[in-house]
Amino acid sequence: MNDNLSAHLRTVTRLTFFFLSVCFICWAVLPAQQAWWGGLVVGTVASLVNALHLAWKIDRIGARAAAGGNGRASLGFFTRACIGLLAAVIATMTFDFRVEAVAAGLFVAQLATLLLGFWTKRKRGRTQSLDERGENN
Repeated sequence: MNDNLSAHLRTVTRLTFFFLSVCFICWAVLPAQQAWWGGLVVGTVASLVNALHLAWKIDRIGARAAAGGNGRASLGFFTRACIGLLAAVIATMTFDFRVEAVAAGLFVAQLATLLLGFWTKRKRGRTQSLDERGENN
């Protein structure tokens, strides 16, 4: 996998696991809202699976393009949508969790990716020179 992609994916995975640990702690501390925290956990796990699947697909498409391959390449939206639907079905049919919490959890990895991108862009902007030719004066 591309070094930048794998580094960002590792960071997103760590952030997602941190969020999951917070959800599990809140689930244990606040037993009255177990249906909400459980749904958030299921949605977050599905979100992480979606992010890992999308990274794998991007890596495959990049390798095919670098090898000069032709053919149709897709990012697998249908598969990722089915993962989200499966998370909602599992949460409501098996565990009786809230589907609204599952829907909110489905955005966690994508939100972590967005925030990581903003943070990286800001960090890169501070370290690079702002003069026209890029010289260090």
